[in-house]
Amino acid sequence: MKKLLYLMALVASMVIFAGCGNKADENKTPAQIQAEVQNMDLAQIQAVIADYQKAIEKKAAELKKEADKLAQIPLTEQLGDEAKKVRENMSNLKDSLAKLQANLAAYTEGLKQKK
Repeated sequence: MKKLLYLMALVASMVIFAGCGNKADENKTPAQIQAEVQNMDLAQIQAVIADYQKAIEKKAAELKKEADKLAQIPLTEQLGDEAKKVRENMSNLKDSLAKLQANLAAYTEGLKQKK
């Protein structure tokens, strides 16, 4: 009986948290977004825009943290493995941020067209 209750609690928590995912998807293309926006209402588009804004803020904060980390590395160690790793992380974050910003622009344009 305990196992059944435990299993039910686990399944219930999975269902609850499944709806808490972030809708900001950097893997979408602006063309996909334009097609998607056609089937959305204003409130849905605004909700997705808010998700993208939050995701962009989060990525920007991560990028700043990495930049601060790089600034703390002494000049004599800027060519070392640690600095290279930080620069690589920064590059990945910049790419991710650019994709999110492009998608945000596509949703914003879709919102303008719906109004």
